[in-house]
Amino acid sequence: MIHRRCLLGTMAAAAALPLARPAFGTGYPDRPIRLVVPFTPGGGADTLARMVVQPMAERLGQNIVVENRPGGGTTIGSGAIARSAPDGYSLLVGTGSLVINQYLLPTVPYDIVKDFAPIGLMARIPFVLVVNPQLPIRSVPELIAYAKANPGKLNFGSYGMGSPAHLTGELFAREAGIQIEHIAYSGTAPALVDLVAGRVGMMFSTILPAVPQINDGRLRALAVTSETRVPVLSSLPTMMEAGMQGFESTGWNGLLAPAGTPAPVIGRLSAELIRALEEPRLKQELNNQGHILPTSNTPDDLRKLLQAEAAKWSKTIREAKISVE
Repeated sequence: MIHRRCLLGTMAAAAALPLARPAFGTGYPDRPIRLVVPFTPGGGADTLARMVVQPMAERLGQNIVVENRPGGGTTIGSGAIARSAPDGYSLLVGTGSLVINQYLLPTVPYDIVKDFAPIGLMARIPFVLVVNPQLPIRSVPELIAYAKANPGKLNFGSYGMGSPAHLTGELFAREAGIQIEHIAYSGTAPALVDLVAGRVGMMFSTILPAVPQINDGRLRALAVTSETRVPVLSSLPTMMEAGMQGFESTGWNGLLAPAGTPAPVIGRLSAELIRALEEPRLKQELNNQGHILPTSNTPDDLRKLLQAEAAKWSKTIREAKISVE
């Protein structure tokens, strides 16, 4: 009788084991994950995010549902994730604006250090320096010489006040010792239209929308802003190769979670992001679009990138006296 009671007790305990709550992260994820993209659908960040998270979702065994929450210069969507539960089911696509806004706007609803846990980098997005071909400029040194010989006559467009493309132009002007006037547009497309028409003289454009005009001769490309050359424009030098020592400026898309998200969850998401970016088809497609994939991609790598971006752009914004009310 005693033996039977012990056996029944053991069986009852064993039957109860599947009902016990697993340690956080061991059963993750067990429901769909929400990914906030703080931009409208169809833009560069949205398209890149959807491409990258698809293979991640397949490996995680759960859907990653993209939620577009534009507005406030990306602060609305970013702030929403900063206030979300740190359980791994609410993630953010961060871009350069996540850092820049802290130094550009009077207030932002988050602190990039205190409110977010970095997961990893999706890609860097270089810019290509393009000029109207009617200008007598065929290289970066010629551009600098032209600007110095014609003070106040050269202007540049960007896809928005305080955007990474705008700040890249300001950084270039200060390091080259030239004066160029910024003209802000509502997006890359209208800025490129005016550049082709000659209403602006130069622009630091994202690569993909500029390639057709470069290939058709409607724009003249001088250099790319990344540390290394870009495969889709492999004949173009980098800004450093063109004589701008130490000049590097790229946009970036990264994956972040709310601060306090458990380490096992961050580790799982980081590992699946790395595996997704290693898939040959995705890698080739991203390279064809002008993106540069990370060679090292730990959460700490993204954290260091955020710190470097903060140091670079806070100085540029302060010295150029840029403000957005």
